[in-house]
Amino acid sequence: MKFIKFIFWLALCQLAGLVGSEAVMENMDWYNQLTAPPFTPPNGIFGLVWAVLYVLIGIAAFLALKDFPKSTTKKPACLFLLQLALNACWTPIFFGEQNLGAAFILVAGMLAEGVWLLKAFYKQSRWAGNLMIPYMIWIAFATYLTGAFWLLNR
Repeated sequence: MKFIKFIFWLALCQLAGLVGSEAVMENMDWYNQLTAPPFTPPNGIFGLVWAVLYVLIGIAAFLALKDFPKSTTKKPACLFLLQLALNACWTPIFFGEQNLGAAFILVAGMLAEGVWLLKAFYKQSRWAGNLMIPYMIWIAFATYLTGAFWLLNR
């Protein structure tokens, strides 16, 4: 049963990443024409980083939520699912709608909600909290990049 839960959380995270992948592919020409802020990674780095991060947060979710639906896991589960939903919405808004301002507001919300999620995961499992740290660092970086793209391309 634990293995099924493990696979479930990993698959759910990968699915969140796939939601906007078509919007990225269809709009790379638009993205490449934007004025990029300092420290923007090469395009190929993003997919690699996200693939690793989705595995890490999937493992973190499994560790923090393995006893779900016990009452102590309901809040962390809701926070995690909200984070995944926000994450899945960012790519279609940034690339699909090409709405940099809305994407910035969304990713800033992800960062704020992510801090709350990180605390909730730490209460469930120290390892789960630690595995969320790279994701939170990347979300902070994504917040900078999205805001800078918005300011540079208005």
